Amino acid sequence: MEKKKIEGNRAGIAEHLLTELSSWQGYILDKSQLIDAPLANALANITAKLNREIAVYINRSGRVVHMAIGTDHTVPLEERSRRRSPDALSGLRCVHTHPASSGVLSGVDFSALEELCLDCIVAIGVKKDGTIADFGLAWHDEGQKGQQHLFSTLDDLMQIDFTEYMTQSQKDRVREERPQTQEKALLVSLSLGRNEEAVDLSLDELSLLAKTADLTVMAKVVQKKERPDAACYIGKGKAQEISLLAQQMDIDLILLDDEISPAQTANLINLTGKKVIDRTMLILSIFAQRARSSEGKLQVELAQLKYLLPRLTGQGQFLSRLGGGIGTRGPGESKLEMDRRKIRRRIFDLEEKLEQVRRTRELHRQKRSQDELPIVALVGYTNAGKSTLLNTLCREETFAEDLLFATLDPLTRRVQTPRGIPFLLVDTVGFIRRLPHHLVAAFRATLEEVCQADLLLHVIDASAPDFKEQIDAVMAVLKELDAADKPMIQVLNKADLLEHESYLKRLNDIVENSIVISAKEKEGIDALLLAIEQKLPEKYQQMELLLPYSAGSLLPLLHQEGKVISEEYRSDGIYCQAAVPIKLQQRFEAYRLQS
Repeated sequence: MEKKKIEGNRAGIAEHLLTELSSWQGYILDKSQLIDAPLANALANITAKLNREIAVYINRSGRVVHMAIGTDHTVPLEERSRRRSPDALSGLRCVHTHPASSGVLSGVDFSALEELCLDCIVAIGVKKDGTIADFGLAWHDEGQKGQQHLFSTLDDLMQIDFTEYMTQSQKDRVREERPQTQEKALLVSLSLGRNEEAVDLSLDELSLLAKTADLTVMAKVVQKKERPDAACYIGKGKAQEISLLAQQMDIDLILLDDEISPAQTANLINLTGKKVIDRTMLILSIFAQRARSSEGKLQVELAQLKYLLPRLTGQGQFLSRLGGGIGTRGPGESKLEMDRRKIRRRIFDLEEKLEQVRRTRELHRQKRSQDELPIVALVGYTNAGKSTLLNTLCREETFAEDLLFATLDPLTRRVQTPRGIPFLLVDTVGFIRRLPHHLVAAFRATLEEVCQADLLLHVIDASAPDFKEQIDAVMAVLKELDAADKPMIQVLNKADLLEHESYLKRLNDIVENSIVISAKEKEGIDALLLAIEQKLPEKYQQMELLLPYSAGSLLPLLHQEGKVISEEYRSDGIYCQAAVPIKLQQRFEAYRLQS
């Protein structure tokens, strides 16, 4: 056997030891035995010399088909599956050693048994002198998950007839179909010079994002590092540590609290053997789940493709080439390049469709401007309560939930102030720290509603411990949209969650000219509407009118274009108080009563 077929940590191993270990590749033992004495003693002897774990994989015919070397406490358990279907066992059993330790199976061993769909796993405890201490055994049996059997001698272990056991209860057994469960995630963050509180807040937000994406967060890992590792974002040692933790906890994916490069993603996948998702990809996935309208789906797909394009790689393998001919470039074109071209073409098509959406929105905005209705846009950090506030102001029930990015598609509703002045209220997508640039670009057609608004309502979660950072994040996106200088009202929402009035007063002092409300409890709404009325542009003029009956035809126009607050039929004409559109002011000026 060629020594290169022994995988794992071979660094610093003498050539004669590699040769000795290689000689066991292809060894055949009685297929009814889990392991025989020659192989068990040889593995124990070499383990003591190397002080490293050794693993061998044996098929059901009793042949050693694969070998690997690890460290003094772990070994790479690589899948060599012979499964005939996704639900069948691999047809392999793993026998590995524990140097200077007992044969008690660890959590990593059980995780490998489950993930690799092994028939069974055996651990050999090896003493420092190379003799065998004991054995641990576990079967892939759903009814005995997490259970193991301990044997003090090889003779005790050899009492088990492997073939008979597999024939009766395990052989070609298809695992029972399990109910669909949430994926388990492990959160990973770098400190990057931030204090502990800032890191915790960022991870808490990532946990909320994971919850929104229907993930179950199992654990959080923080590495103190001033800058990301160029190769794999976190250090290689930390990546190996995370790999072990992920196996022990049966983790499905590793979630990073940052956007990482395609190369870093590939390296982390190779080091951990798990699916790796960064913060940007998670947000894109949430947007894909939440998009309901055709426009929202187009925007999300565009953002995903722009994110995917630079990450489309051949994963280190040479792809087959197609023959030349009409329609291909040069002598042939790699499949990878064809995929890139398809994505670029799809991006172009999506941008064309979204440009049509932008033009349609522009026509709607022009119609609204002709109607002289001022536009008020709700902006704010995600989950600050914008949709709840819209429901309260409009007295209706649009979708609102305590999740990040609960609503994506913009909503426009007609609202009026206490004095009867109408305006259009627009709800927009929530912002977040490090909002992916792909999303800002893709949602520009939607976010143009913010650019065209006459007034912004910046909804702030007053109960958030990092509300200042949330304000900064929102202002950064508004600045990118050239909308940061628009008239704005700061709205401190969720006042009902604050326990002390003194804290709320300090918040009010920090956020100048703010209005304190609770959209959920409908508190402070009248004060907010009054503030909106005072900030609205002068598109209406409050007038006291006395229309003679000969000019009564103007009254329907006043009802249609303006807002009649009160009217009274008198002997000398129709008296009314009304908000008159500026464009019609001259037509009614002759009938205006001077105060």
